[in-house]
Amino acid sequence: MMRTRISRVAAALAAAGLLAGSVVTGFASAAPIFGSCPEGSVPAGSGAQCAVISVPMNHSEPDGPRIDLTVSRIAATGERHGLIFANPGGPGADALGFWAQRLEVVPAELNAHYDRVAVQPRGLRWATPLRCASGPENAEGQQVSIGGGSRDEIKAACDAAQPGYLDTITTENTARDMDAVRAALGIERISYLGTSYGTYLGAVYASLFPDRVERMVLDSNVHPDWVWNEEFAQQQAAGKQRLDDLFAWIAEHNGDYRLGDTALRVYQNWVRLVSAQGGGWYANLTPPPASVADLPGELPEPLAELARDGFNGTVEQGGKLQNLLRTLISGGGSAQVPLVGATAVATYTRSFWPTFARAMSDANGDPANVQRLLAIEGATATDPTGRFVFSAITCNENAVPGRPELIGAAIGTIASGGNAMDARADLVRAGLSCGGWRPVAEPVPLSGAALRTKPLLLQSRYDALTQYEGGPAMARALQGSLITVEGGDHGTFGRGNPAVDDAVLTYLRTGEVTISHAEQAPLPSR
Repeated sequence: MMRTRISRVAAALAAAGLLAGSVVTGFASAAPIFGSCPEGSVPAGSGAQCAVISVPMNHSEPDGPRIDLTVSRIAATGERHGLIFANPGGPGADALGFWAQRLEVVPAELNAHYDRVAVQPRGLRWATPLRCASGPENAEGQQVSIGGGSRDEIKAACDAAQPGYLDTITTENTARDMDAVRAALGIERISYLGTSYGTYLGAVYASLFPDRVERMVLDSNVHPDWVWNEEFAQQQAAGKQRLDDLFAWIAEHNGDYRLGDTALRVYQNWVRLVSAQGGGWYANLTPPPASVADLPGELPEPLAELARDGFNGTVEQGGKLQNLLRTLISGGGSAQVPLVGATAVATYTRSFWPTFARAMSDANGDPANVQRLLAIEGATATDPTGRFVFSAITCNENAVPGRPELIGAAIGTIASGGNAMDARADLVRAGLSCGGWRPVAEPVPLSGAALRTKPLLLQSRYDALTQYEGGPAMARALQGSLITVEGGDHGTFGRGNPAVDDAVLTYLRTGEVTISHAEQAPLPSR
């Protein structure tokens, strides 16, 4: 594995043809040398090279402790027009292999004419990983096991293992890391592609460093006023709509999958399969039942306890609720219920639908045949450090206060057999995600007023992870141009949608946005 630190060899970067625009005076003598990438970080044969760049642990203390970030780069294959940084979202998702994993799906013109750079976010593996639990480490000193516990317990473990580091895991510091990498590369201005949480990271970068931005594409946007409790609560409503769309599509193709010729019949089959896999209450997506006999047979603890006895506000109950909420948001206990986990993934993008329907059909024919479901669920798996980074960022900078009174509303929904997603939304709004973990940073005010070229924003109308309202709201905050994409794909660029891909390439070349609407991407051949 390559672990070379910043070297004073400016010629290396120039010889590789990476420099774009003017070299920043004072940084030309500190260019990193790129070599092989960490094992397992990028697909073999992608042409990616990596370097490790040192940045301040706390950017307000530039002479203090430092951390190491791994950076990947893939050079343009033809005449180079520019350089694009990228972040895939999360927070807590690996970024290092972003471009290498998308060589076959992004337009060929982008691969030909743009150098592509990805900075692994601080706190993740290959970027001074957070260590927040006891357990063994691998040969690279990375944590390979994580304990349970509430957010409060995780925070205490992080603080004990690496004093002061946890409080620096914020979007603002991640954006400042990105700018430190830009400077180390000797680049005056960068273009940027961000998806999901990556849109918020890009918006923060543009607000902090507007003079360093060439072009910016933000795809599937976080709502700037919902950071963070409301953002995750809104996911529940968006997810309900997308599940309805998924079940209706499967019903339209009943001849292929034999799961029901109406959305209701598909849903009933889904409930039966989830319940058979031990899903219990997670399968309850319907309005409140007509009678007690319609309630799910089993509720997960501590929900059964709450439904019986009510919420008494004890620390023990609070900790149990935090743990349960973490499970609900991550897919409802999908490790024990493969269909629930695979369903969550299928709502991300329509390209999963044929594969998901076939997997559900397999399980319908043979309850033990869940291999396809497990493969779909694994498509979005992340390294364990991602959970720590997710908690750190969302709790360190959460600007939406919790509303504990909504715990009672969630209990009422549960006790009456109401929709599981409505209960999840109330639990999120109650503030249980972070518990006693108080914010240490205020979100950066977003503004695009000083940008030379206003950003391009993409938002699908029925996105299950970032509600549509996030697109217009982010466009207003940054004074950008919004393209509304039909359907509900989370991440619309590089989905085989010519209208969207061509609009992005035109914007990157010219700064112009020529459309405001696009149809959804076609489905892959089944």
